[in-house]
Amino acid sequence: MSDAVGVETPPEASGPSVGRVLANASLILTLAALASRLLGWIRLLVIGSQFGASADLDAYFAAFRIPDAIFQLVVAGALSAALIPVFSSYRAREDEHEAWRLASSVINLVLIALAVFSLVMAVLAPWVVPIIAPGFDAQTTELTVRLTRLMLLSPVFIGMGAVVSGLLNSYGRFGVPALAPLVYNLAIIAAAVVLAPILGVEGLAIGVVAGSILHLAIQLPQLRKVGRHYDLTIGLGHPGVRKVAWLMGPRLLGLAAGQVNFIVSTVLASNLGVGAVTAYNYAFQLSQIPVGVLGVSVAIALFPTFSRDAALGRIGEIRRQLSTSLRILIFLAAPLTAIMIVLARPIAAVFFQYGLFSDAAAERTAGALVFFSIGLAGHIVVHVLTRAFYAMQDTRVPVLWAIFAVAINVPLMVVLSGPMGVEGLALALSISATLEVIGLAWALRRRIDSIDEGTILRSGLRSALAATIAGLGMLAGLAAAQEWFGSMMANGAGRVPVLLVLAGGGTAVYLLAAIALRSKELGQVRRYLFRRRAGQEAA
Repeated sequence: MSDAVGVETPPEASGPSVGRVLANASLILTLAALASRLLGWIRLLVIGSQFGASADLDAYFAAFRIPDAIFQLVVAGALSAALIPVFSSYRAREDEHEAWRLASSVINLVLIALAVFSLVMAVLAPWVVPIIAPGFDAQTTELTVRLTRLMLLSPVFIGMGAVVSGLLNSYGRFGVPALAPLVYNLAIIAAAVVLAPILGVEGLAIGVVAGSILHLAIQLPQLRKVGRHYDLTIGLGHPGVRKVAWLMGPRLLGLAAGQVNFIVSTVLASNLGVGAVTAYNYAFQLSQIPVGVLGVSVAIALFPTFSRDAALGRIGEIRRQLSTSLRILIFLAAPLTAIMIVLARPIAAVFFQYGLFSDAAAERTAGALVFFSIGLAGHIVVHVLTRAFYAMQDTRVPVLWAIFAVAINVPLMVVLSGPMGVEGLALALSISATLEVIGLAWALRRRIDSIDEGTILRSGLRSALAATIAGLGMLAGLAAAQEWFGSMMANGAGRVPVLLVLAGGGTAVYLLAAIALRSKELGQVRRYLFRRRAGQEAA
């Protein structure tokens, strides 16, 4: 790793330009996110090939819901919405000592909260699991309870790891935090290979706990370098702690609402037959690959800059960064949407159809993937929009729109899951996510006067048209491939080159259409890449 990863950005310095931020995300965060998603796919592939879309794997995914909910509620509320903007505001005023008094108090309080929540849920698991998965039989329910209790150790460690990641990011140290998820995935893969054949699905749960411990441990050396002022204090009276608690309140409400989506989807999927929970989760994880590589990585890179600019009153700079980043993200999301919709079936087969993961399971997963992909652009850009609000220490507006999205999603899931099954659950989430993004953009426009919405809309329409042209080309190519190379596409190895050719051809058509439509974003992406390459050569 280059030394540049560890270079601290002076708090008084102006935030980096959008080009530099996005180029940095491409070099460090995007590559690390891509590697993490690749390992995540390998993890799912290994697990799926060993267990198939079975009751055991349904139990594993259902059991994961409770510890994940604890992590999301406690840590995401403290970190994403509250700690980093307040911490950055102290550093922007060059008050490093008070910044770390705040960070120390929040770290210690979060650790206590995670431990207490995990212990309480371990006791209540026999009563909570039947609520989350009412469609499971008695044996699967009992297994889910055991898995839940095992994995409840993980929020404590991965939660603290997430807090440490946020603090390191605020210092411009993205490298090690970006590697932590890789270690987490590697631990689960190792457990799937070594422990699962001996201990069954409980071996996977042990891997989750081991991965969460390593997720934290790998970051501690970097924390020691920047966190020289950390101590064991719990400063409940510290004004920064009170500010964090005040900001956390609305965010916790919004996250709780968001968890309702996952819990209700698990409840409904558990009643759709064996393998439905697995198919839903596999399709969702697959759809999240571009979300993590693009939306999350860029949002993480921009967040410290947003926070510094907000603390220094540079709203115009935030507006400029938002406009550019949103247009580029939509431009990149459009062809991925077309690829994932048109090529969903071969994608599901290439990614998952091995071992005990049957053709029927892949078909079910592909159907859900199509409808998840409809909302891909929304899932990507929502991360940037919400972080703009958090940087301005406004958690209320994102929470209100998150609650609105849940209020739309839950009844839609109930209505659509009947006639459409797992696909209906995915479609409901895509619709609600898109509406949430529209609402957030409207609210942000009112907050900062403008987000250059006219330019964003025109750019988005050009990207959508180019993606439609590319999708039609891939659809014709897929029909031809099925007719001419049907036997080749029937086996795992043969599907890969066909999928690569179709996806590559679709991407080429998209780029040609973008050139014909004079999409400015193509030139911006090219300049960022060349700028990064020139910087590397100069170094």
